[in-house]
Amino acid sequence: MQIANPLQMNDWEIKKFFIIVLSIQLALLGLMGMDVTGIDIPILRQLIGFIYLGFVPGILVLRILKIHTLSNIEVLLYSVGLSVSILMIIGLFINIAYPFLGFSGPISVISLILTISIIVLVLCLLSYILDRDFSNPNYINIKDIFSPQVLFLCLVLFLSIFGAHLANIHNNTLLILLIPLLPLAIVLTVFNKFISKNLYPFAVFVIAISLLYHISLISMYIIGWDIHEEYYLSSLVLKYSFWDSKIPSTVNGMLSIVMLAPIFSNICDMSLTWVFKIIYPLLFSLVPLGLYQIYQKQMNEKAALLSVFFLMSFSRFYYPMPRQNIAEFYIVLLILLMVDKNIARTKRSVLSIAFCISLAVSHYGTSYIYMFCLITAWLILILANRPAILNLGNSILLKVSKFSYNSDEIVSNPNSLIDYRTISSSFVLVFVVFTIGWYIYVSSSSAFNIIVGVFDHIVSSIFTSFLNPEAAQGLAIITAKPESPLRGIMKSLSLITLFFISAGIFTLLINQKKLMFKREYCAFSYVNFAICIGGIVLPYFASAFNTDRLYHLTLIILAPFCVLGGMAVFRSLSRASKISWTYKCEENSLKMLSVFLAVFMIFSSGWCFEVANDGIPQAMALNSTMDYWRFNDQEVIGARWLDRMDVNKPIYADYYRQLVLNELKSRQATPFSSDFSKLSKYSYIYFGTLNVLKEEVLVQYFEGTISKASYMNPKEAICSRNSIYANGGAEVYY
Repeated sequence: MQIANPLQMNDWEIKKFFIIVLSIQLALLGLMGMDVTGIDIPILRQLIGFIYLGFVPGILVLRILKIHTLSNIEVLLYSVGLSVSILMIIGLFINIAYPFLGFSGPISVISLILTISIIVLVLCLLSYILDRDFSNPNYINIKDIFSPQVLFLCLVLFLSIFGAHLANIHNNTLLILLIPLLPLAIVLTVFNKFISKNLYPFAVFVIAISLLYHISLISMYIIGWDIHEEYYLSSLVLKYSFWDSKIPSTVNGMLSIVMLAPIFSNICDMSLTWVFKIIYPLLFSLVPLGLYQIYQKQMNEKAALLSVFFLMSFSRFYYPMPRQNIAEFYIVLLILLMVDKNIARTKRSVLSIAFCISLAVSHYGTSYIYMFCLITAWLILILANRPAILNLGNSILLKVSKFSYNSDEIVSNPNSLIDYRTISSSFVLVFVVFTIGWYIYVSSSSAFNIIVGVFDHIVSSIFTSFLNPEAAQGLAIITAKPESPLRGIMKSLSLITLFFISAGIFTLLINQKKLMFKREYCAFSYVNFAICIGGIVLPYFASAFNTDRLYHLTLIILAPFCVLGGMAVFRSLSRASKISWTYKCEENSLKMLSVFLAVFMIFSSGWCFEVANDGIPQAMALNSTMDYWRFNDQEVIGARWLDRMDVNKPIYADYYRQLVLNELKSRQATPFSSDFSKLSKYSYIYFGTLNVLKEEVLVQYFEGTISKASYMNPKEAICSRNSIYANGGAEVYY
């Protein structure tokens, strides 16, 4: 039995397409009406609401633009990307316009659903006018959905969700079983023992969402670091049904937080906590899916699969970062447009502008890094057309290889290296002007002032602190002594991946024309590799963005070069052994790489440290006693009680416990310093469960640019204070 492919609705006959779209809209309106009358059907409104908000507006825009015959992944990615962009634009527009029309609470349920419904109807009308004659539906076989491979992957996802739930109420046994199951599935797939190639995208999605949910669903409250301030600012919008753009906070200028979260919360009838714990990870799970599509257009399927798996192996991948997750999603969409030339240039330009603007309003740090990459890659592509540059490059490359560009071809076709000019001067100008303008005029220029300060700090210290581990965080991490033998192995594995990436970039440099990588992608690769080097040698550069976050961002582009470099190393070893390089050798190299990356993930996830009882726990989901940024009922109730106290008096808490207070009043809590005598006399002290039971507080300090923390006895801090609140798991002193 076959059914029309729902992921390619933009290719359906227009009447059937409208029936589905309007049915979803009417179903959502009906469910919202039932909720008003007190009839609540669990989960249904949340499911229909997510599909309506996250897919319907975007698929309508694809029909309006007459973009057809794309792959399932491309339709899904572009539809969700456009839908999220439209939601952020709608939120911004009604927040500005409706107060002038007398509506004091524009970001309310009624205001949002009426506006979005009208816009969807207008988009329906436009799609009918512009695209009513197109019909080329694609079909899928029901039997394929219920194949053993698909059911097994669904079982993996179930283990992740149920395992996180079980960890909250009992133990983390299922999660400990889950982690090694993921790399094992990849190894068996590369060895042709498990998943067929047509299911690679689904396998990537399942592994991604399983890794994300096994962390985000831990605890009944939000977990993470920056997410607490994000929660606070989005809760203000939800509370007052209005966004105050003047609040001086870098997070406040991010529509991916202050608009997107309240809109999903209002329409889907979900608390902000579960919007952050369920919807944002679900959106971010599309990033590896998009990267697989990007990689497999330039490599074979197995190499692309291993590249994505390498990216997902880092624990930073499933670290809760809502606004950065949305920004990375838009970076992936922009890269996909860059390597996919099947869409006409004009339509590609429209999508590129929409996605780059959405990136700018999603996360300032990611936007600045992308801006640097974009400008530098654009300059590289321009210079690459210069015959003098080509001749200089050839003279260098000929010394290390037999490769050279054909400069006559470049001169006869000046645009050949630009390759349809996805990265054009007008695109660069639009992104730079909009991004800088947005950050200057929103949130009291907080995000703009930060990047100016960071740049000034780097420039002023570049000659005095170059290659100084105390100033260069990346170099400090590389040169640091491992805390145990297992962590020494982990460090060695990480350095090997860096070596593979370097070998992959070198291979690209000397064989670019023989490989399938697009020229613009190559330019971005060189820039991102330079950023990696800068994170190691430049003072205060990596620490300004956080080293692992910076590395994670560059891996979006560089992950394939770990696989490419690994294969190049194996090829060199085979030549040294006088073994001819054949297709079978290439397959064997991919198999060896799959085993290596599987071991790397076992270490990177912290699983081996937990199983071996290495002493210092690293995986929060695998260790219920680990002190980290997660909180229980007693801690949250105690924080809410303290939140009602006099806001003019300072509050002190330890390194992690400050976060539970910051989601109630942004940046109110001050972390302890090592000198308790410096605490303000008229102030509150908040203790969480660990502080109460173990009588110790976590205090942060720095060694150069490396942040560290140690536990101290807090008796000196509370010896002259009174206990004014206690519930067994939280205490407040004054």
